[in-house]
Amino acid sequence: MSPPVTIEYRRPGAFASKNKGNHSSAAPTIQQKQTRSDSGHSPACEIIDVRGRTPTSNTDVNLRESILNAIQTKNVGFTDPKTGEESCIRSIPTMVLYDDKGLDIFDQITYIDEYYLTNCEIDILKRNAEEIVNSVASDNAVFIELGCGSMRKTKYLLEAIERKGLRNVTYYPVDLSRSSLQECIGPLTLAFPTITFLGLLGCYEDAVHYVKETLPATTRKTFLWLGSSIGNLNREQAGAFLRHVCQEGMNEGDVFVCGIDRRNESALVGSAYNDSHGLTRDFIINGLDHVNRIFGVNIFDRGDFEYVSIYNDREGRHEAYYKSLRRQTLTFPCNDGTTSATVNVTLESGEMINVEYSYKYSKTEVQQLTETAKLYYVGKWTDNRDMYDLCLFQKPPFWFEKNATRPAVPTIAEWQELWKAWDTITTPLRSEPLTQPIQLRHPYVFYLGHIPAFLDIQISRALNPTEPSYTSPQDFPRIFERGIDPDMNDPLQCHPHSEVPEQWPAITQVVAYAQRVRRRVQKIMSEIETNDELRVNKRLMRVLWMCYEHEAMHLETILYMIVQQEKPLPPHKVLAPLLPATPPTVPPLSFHQFSEVPSTIMTGLDDPEAADFDGNASYPEVYGWDNEKPVRELPLKPFAISDRKITIGDWIKFLDDHTNWDSADIPSSWLRVNAGTDHSATGYFLRTLHGQVPLQRVLHLPVQVSYDQALRYAKVRGTRLPTEAELRYLRREQKSLGAAPNYGFQQWIPATVDTVVGDLWEWTGSVMDRSEKDGYVKSETYPGYSSDFFDGKHNIVLGGSWATVPRLSERESLVNWYQRGYPYVFAGFRLARDI
Repeated sequence: MSPPVTIEYRRPGAFASKNKGNHSSAAPTIQQKQTRSDSGHSPACEIIDVRGRTPTSNTDVNLRESILNAIQTKNVGFTDPKTGEESCIRSIPTMVLYDDKGLDIFDQITYIDEYYLTNCEIDILKRNAEEIVNSVASDNAVFIELGCGSMRKTKYLLEAIERKGLRNVTYYPVDLSRSSLQECIGPLTLAFPTITFLGLLGCYEDAVHYVKETLPATTRKTFLWLGSSIGNLNREQAGAFLRHVCQEGMNEGDVFVCGIDRRNESALVGSAYNDSHGLTRDFIINGLDHVNRIFGVNIFDRGDFEYVSIYNDREGRHEAYYKSLRRQTLTFPCNDGTTSATVNVTLESGEMINVEYSYKYSKTEVQQLTETAKLYYVGKWTDNRDMYDLCLFQKPPFWFEKNATRPAVPTIAEWQELWKAWDTITTPLRSEPLTQPIQLRHPYVFYLGHIPAFLDIQISRALNPTEPSYTSPQDFPRIFERGIDPDMNDPLQCHPHSEVPEQWPAITQVVAYAQRVRRRVQKIMSEIETNDELRVNKRLMRVLWMCYEHEAMHLETILYMIVQQEKPLPPHKVLAPLLPATPPTVPPLSFHQFSEVPSTIMTGLDDPEAADFDGNASYPEVYGWDNEKPVRELPLKPFAISDRKITIGDWIKFLDDHTNWDSADIPSSWLRVNAGTDHSATGYFLRTLHGQVPLQRVLHLPVQVSYDQALRYAKVRGTRLPTEAELRYLRREQKSLGAAPNYGFQQWIPATVDTVVGDLWEWTGSVMDRSEKDGYVKSETYPGYSSDFFDGKHNIVLGGSWATVPRLSERESLVNWYQRGYPYVFAGFRLARDI
């Protein structure tokens, strides 16, 4: 069961709300009707008829056809809750529940305590309306509510809009029922005269199409879908619907507020959908009466059926069925009025007919939903009983596909998304290009020039090794080819790097240069398929892969530099992550025991660069950096490893109990905001891309520290840091645990502690060191990539962070590393010990 507005997924791209009114292909018109309010006034209700824009309206004819198709075919899976026996059964479309009488009954259901969803959502809106509006709205904002709003829920948001003093706000409720729209808009127009209300008469897809074609692209839009109506769709359909809205109705930065019920205890869900008042039974049985009205004959006798309510814990859904109480034959007229043909359907005694599913969601399933929809999961607001969430999603400026089948060489589409990401993050930096948040690094302008210069240099050398032709200006390769990474202990010691100019080029010149290099890449990519000389240039293919990953790595470098600014420059059209006012409790640290493990674990890949010039060699299926190669064995012994990363709360306890807040152990990811206070958590904030957050709100997040700091913590706990082999082994074991890793900008903050891939890179106790003995061959294309750091001062990190692109984090053989004392990177740790 869902709130009064439901949708039925009919076919790909077809989404409709409850069946009301007739389908029309006429141009949109404004319908006005006077409705009398309690005060005696009669407000004009403006309703825009948007029907006919898409072929998806659920008219009675369409619904009749859907009923006939569903009742004749046994194609819905059913598991008997008592015996576990599986079978296929008939169904009736959920839409039959939502005629006028059904809506009236449902409205009564929402007032009973057992149906907790409504009260939970009202509680959230009551307590958080101000924050919601502050997050999503501004002057000239537009709200589109999928379904008719009501004073009971919507008023909290509208009151917050008026208190905030927002101007020119327009509110569009969407429904296929003109009367429902009039009943909704009339009271709201009276109560909130500063807000414009326009009803959209049509199905959801009609409304999305109207929004796309009518509203300017600069309009800031918020879609609302309340009441856990999303539960009426299965998980695949729900993701497809949200993706449709995202692609067709939203611009970058627009948001979607979605009510989602959790996977609560089965008894609680069961009571909500089978209440002691019998209202839910009346609601479901009324669907049979509606079928009779649709066909104009008495097909179903409600006395021959009973309502069966089942909560399927495995699937996380409530299931509503009609149960036939006797053997009977149903006769359906199947004509359009010109013939007397009928369809007979025989039901056995006890036969079940499915009419509705109501899906519930775990945290992982919500994240998977947003992945399917290509929406950024900003966060959620939760009711005070911790049973229901109002989730906030946003259409991001860029999107990296996860777990996709990718060619070895990134496609032009992948390049374009990477460039979008780069521009989203670096455009704000153009206002202060000489800022140098980390003194051991160059200012921002270097990185804005380094990325295109490195790309241009490598492409030029691949196309003509003896006489490379570079993109102008010709002096840019000299100053932008390679950056600095000084020794933490002796900053005067540094690997070979480009000349540092007395004055950096103007930022406008650097940006224009980057655009020219991008156009060069686009031209080459477009010509590869038709130009034999380019297509057989294996070194060029390698360079295109290498430069993509190089740019992706520096995207992360830029981000951890921005975070170090006292006033960071957040990206445009990306909302700050929502953090709970009170951090959730993190379970105590426990250890997985791996007592039976192989003596070695295989890692790496085979991708010899020398094969680039071997005409008989095939193209690699996967490219890798020199420190990933070749396939090799790492020794492994039985070990124990913590089930999660160390949290900020853990680290505060460590400072309190063991170091007395020694400055050497204060993470650089923290900022002291009040130098006059005693050393304690209250004096520090967590640095994030969108500003600083009090530590007391983020105790549950993983702590970001250097290797040296992590090692000190491990020693105090009588443990150590895991080896490279141990962490790789854990990654392979965790594939079956069902965690939803946070990488590729799924969330713009390290949000969880229980995944091996994502949130933060993880320090290992393994030194970054390779030699010919284990098959290492220095890269010909980028000779200093790894070998410059075989100095015994760098340790391996694995997994990836929230800002690591999928091409990197999903390649298990990837090896990353940082200096042990380097405190700025997005890296955390877990503990290990011998057994």
